[in-house]
Amino acid sequence: MSEEQQDSTALLTATEESSEHSLLMVLGKIFFAALPIAGIIIGAVYLSQCPWQPLIPIYLIVLSAVVLLLLLLSCVSCGDGRGQPSTLIQGFHAACFLFLCIWFVAGNVWVYSIYPPDYEATGHPTFCQRTVFLFAFGVTTAIYVVLAVALLLALCILAGIFLFDAVLPYGGHGCRGGP
Repeated sequence: MSEEQQDSTALLTATEESSEHSLLMVLGKIFFAALPIAGIIIGAVYLSQCPWQPLIPIYLIVLSAVVLLLLLLSCVSCGDGRGQPSTLIQGFHAACFLFLCIWFVAGNVWVYSIYPPDYEATGHPTFCQRTVFLFAFGVTTAIYVVLAVALLLALCILAGIFLFDAVLPYGGHGCRGGP
């Protein structure tokens, strides 16, 4: 096989692998977009049905919309052709992330401060529609669970690095001369 044929074969293989990778990335993002879409729908449907804390449906709508925006932006090619993401896009991502952190803290106050609301007495001031409250409560609690698992995983990896470094001879570097 000539060198030119080998180069084109390697290019075709790389293109096929990258298209499969792209397809998996898009499918994964569609899967992860389901929860924010559900949050927008639930927040919009029950917008005025939580008089005890009327900001809970708004919390769901805004949180879900910003997460969807970030998911959509991650699908758009944001580089200048050299693999370097645009500074403007990086700044926008950072601003969205900061906003999400602040909005999440505010949502914690709104959701956990009225726990448990009255689900039955529609006209009562402590009423909050069951679906909207439990969805907001579940999403907020799930975020804490994900953060806790990520922290635990990071600590396990760090402990593994320290143990690996302590067990291997010469500090894990493999030679007497140092790093």
